[in-house]
Amino acid sequence: TLLTPDHYRVMPWKNGQGSTTEIAVHPPGAGLDEFTWRLSIAEIGQDGPFSAFPGVDRTILLLVGAGMVLEFDEAPAHVLLERRFVHFSFRGEWHTQCRLLDGPVRDVNVMTVRARARHRVEVLHLAERPERRALAGDVTLLHALEGGLRVHGPSGDWSLGPGDTLRLDDGATELTIGAAHAAAIAYLIEIALTTPE
Repeated sequence: TLLTPDHYRVMPWKNGQGSTTEIAVHPPGAGLDEFTWRLSIAEIGQDGPFSAFPGVDRTILLLVGAGMVLEFDEAPAHVLLERRFVHFSFRGEWHTQCRLLDGPVRDVNVMTVRARARHRVEVLHLAERPERRALAGDVTLLHALEGGLRVHGPSGDWSLGPGDTLRLDDGATELTIGAAHAAAIAYLIEIALTTPE
């Protein structure tokens, strides 16, 4: 399924202190306390706490802005995210405080419920010459972070514009991915379900 920003769903954060754009979620239509996995983009406009997601593994990637410091009650004490397209993984039950470095930021969030799924992420810096990627997940999500993509897989060919997301639920074993023009950056997310659904 090719998802474009027109398909995405905007909603408040779980704690009401920001907004999130949901790109994809499973089960379909699941709320913030009901999902098995979720991919979203968050808008952070001010310092403050992150929502708590007990039992959830999270990976956050800086998309737009000067960056932020994440401060935890648990180890590590703090993490600096100031480079675009760099990701960091942490536990959703950690008490997390965000401090912006210089104005609002936008980030990409991958979340999986630890008891039911796990995820692996990779940032791809692509040229027009395509690259092959072996896949191991039950679900694959490919999000165009910057620039357009051309993608070939067992079930078809796709063109992605910036901000588009390709979702594959067929347990694809390989994708061939290239930039639509001179260069592109993509986010490859593989989700393995650990319990039958």
